[in-house]
Amino acid sequence: MNKYILLILVLIIGQKSFAQKVQGVVLDADNKALVGAYIKCDSLKVYGVSMNDGSFSVDIAESASGVLSISYMGFKTKKISFNTANNDNFDFGEIIMQPIQFTTEEVSIIGSRSEDNIMNVPADISVVSLKTMDLIPSDKIDQNMKYLPGVFIDRPYGIFGKSVVGLRSIVSSEPGRQLTLIDGVPINKSDGGGTNWNRIIESDFERIEVLKGPGAALYGNNAMGGAVNLVHKRPNTQGVHGQVGASYANYNTYSADLSLQHKFKEGEKSFYYTLAAKGLKSDGFVTVPDSIRTETDTSVFLDEYGANARFGYMFDAKSYVEAEYNYYDEKRGQGSKILLEDGAVALYKTHFAKLAYHNNKSKLKYDVNAFYQVEDYGRDIEKMKKGDYTHIKVNSQREDYGAVAIFRYDLSKHNISFGADYRAGSVYGVDDYQTSTDKVINQGKMNVVNVYAQDNWQISKKIKAIIGLHFASGRFYDGSFELEDPTHATDFMKANTGDLDAKTWNGFSPRLSLQYDFSSIMNIYTVLSHGYRAPSLDDLTRYGFMSIGYKNASPNLTPEQVDNVELGYRIQKNKWALQSNINYAMGHDYMYFVDSGDKLFGRKTIYNKENVTSVQLYGFEVNVDYQVYKSFVVSTNYTINGSKISKFEARPELEGKVLTYVPEYLGNFTMTYLGKKITTSLNIHLQGNMFLDDVNEFEIDPLMSLDFMFNYRFYKGIGVKFSAQNILDEQHMVSSDQMSLGRYMTLGMNYRF
Repeated sequence: MNKYILLILVLIIGQKSFAQKVQGVVLDADNKALVGAYIKCDSLKVYGVSMNDGSFSVDIAESASGVLSISYMGFKTKKISFNTANNDNFDFGEIIMQPIQFTTEEVSIIGSRSEDNIMNVPADISVVSLKTMDLIPSDKIDQNMKYLPGVFIDRPYGIFGKSVVGLRSIVSSEPGRQLTLIDGVPINKSDGGGTNWNRIIESDFERIEVLKGPGAALYGNNAMGGAVNLVHKRPNTQGVHGQVGASYANYNTYSADLSLQHKFKEGEKSFYYTLAAKGLKSDGFVTVPDSIRTETDTSVFLDEYGANARFGYMFDAKSYVEAEYNYYDEKRGQGSKILLEDGAVALYKTHFAKLAYHNNKSKLKYDVNAFYQVEDYGRDIEKMKKGDYTHIKVNSQREDYGAVAIFRYDLSKHNISFGADYRAGSVYGVDDYQTSTDKVINQGKMNVVNVYAQDNWQISKKIKAIIGLHFASGRFYDGSFELEDPTHATDFMKANTGDLDAKTWNGFSPRLSLQYDFSSIMNIYTVLSHGYRAPSLDDLTRYGFMSIGYKNASPNLTPEQVDNVELGYRIQKNKWALQSNINYAMGHDYMYFVDSGDKLFGRKTIYNKENVTSVQLYGFEVNVDYQVYKSFVVSTNYTINGSKISKFEARPELEGKVLTYVPEYLGNFTMTYLGKKITTSLNIHLQGNMFLDDVNEFEIDPLMSLDFMFNYRFYKGIGVKFSAQNILDEQHMVSSDQMSLGRYMTLGMNYRF
């Protein structure tokens, strides 16, 4: 027995004698500790985080050599070689991290589903970091993408209207062509396909990632034009941290927001929670020009409130399990009032819940998510025609739910990704006439199964490839359009009533990306990709009014597809960086609103959504960042967009016409100063000609917006913030009787703790 005890002691002592430590202290350029920096050596499966004083210590099982990677949000990843032979403790001492200056230095997951530096991914990617978000004059999170190349934010009414994020020439007026993700989970609605950007709390996020060009091979149905991934803040240090702020703006606009993160314990393993909330109340402005305004035209007032809560457990810096709940309540005036106390209004009430398990530490990495979203949309419509008053209450319940599972496996020179997701959606909408017996009901359900596989292959030291294939199978069913107790108000819809035929769609989306590295700071890449998108429930089932007129349902729509080729070039120097991309795409069976030639009641244009046989889309973008000196950076970019209908068998008279909501060009010039107490930016935004109708008669002339932001942190965490958007007060007509928002200025205070 004693021999066995002695043997065990010898083995234990032997193990201890070979155990060694690699340690150091992570600091910024001002020798301030960076807490929660992520430390890893993948080859030895060693991981850790820095403590409250910036120090870290990781155990190496035996004498070994490797490369230690130190990363921290907002700083360049640092890689240091080490060899512990003949050293019981290998001490790096002070490790000084350098801040990120240029987009090309940012880390993103959106381009390949794996966390990597943008320079290493053969794709057209832009990132808006938390530091950049603090410098942008924005009131909604989508406005932070306004100054990116190849991105068009269509928000003519500012905070008082909805937004469509356009990527290149592909998205145009169809929000369903751009996929929106929060931490990799889709939030687009099956009914309409778009995203309610107003419900997202800006202060709850640390990064915005943008993939331009068809991303269906990576993300499926809605990513035909690209994808946007919003990355939540998570606590990396013990204690409570966050910010609270309040502001006042034009049109008697009050707003307040809160964002906090709490990690219970120091180190890797800990429970945590985050809370975020916002509120905004405004009298709004009158969108109808003075020259045609009537007594029924009123302000588009706004009341909105939202909150988001997450609770989770961190297994380590890169692995966690988390539950999330989001609530949003919005009431928006629609700019007219006849008899109702608030006039015509739109109401949005949204519940969103998610369960997530994220593991990015082991050799097999994975993300598993389940989500549920329901939006209760309501609207009060009132009209007066020849003394005859009509009041309609619209109620529509839009439900979406599903699950996403993604797996990644490192194998020598290959990073293999594979996964599947299931998304289901439904709509039940009722237009209930309060001044007659009419009820108009549309309903339908849809589900989509996506399966994908991808190989991120390092072919040689200088050549890499991403090879991907995606398969989608969708089904539309239980669709119908019904009238109950119709009168003369809805008689014209009778011919369209009845059940809608069930439909199924299947589609493959391949993707091939190649990159050649001339050096670690310069590369060229090319992408061949295919995009695929099925119609939305709104397209298939709903007859009714929209902003430009009246729409018929289009139950015979077929999925649209796009084939894309692009070439990109990137170079990153110490003082400057450049990114450029040229792209060309052919769209097939492109879904597009066209004038039917008929008028409703002799006034409202009736539109049909039809499949255009083929369209051509092309573009060029270039972005240059230059660091004048440490705290002063100048950035400029320019984008050319081209689009036209090349063939339309059903409507040949539209061939050669430019697609709607595609600006001819976009340009940005930005100067930013980032000091210890003062941060400021000056931005010039240019937008080229853009058509709003299919026959190219309604054209918006070129626009210029001058925007300014100033932050002054005058006492510890307390700061004051002033922003001005559209300083020159440029306004334009959005439709025949609606005008865009002019100058908008905000003054606020915030406290960071």
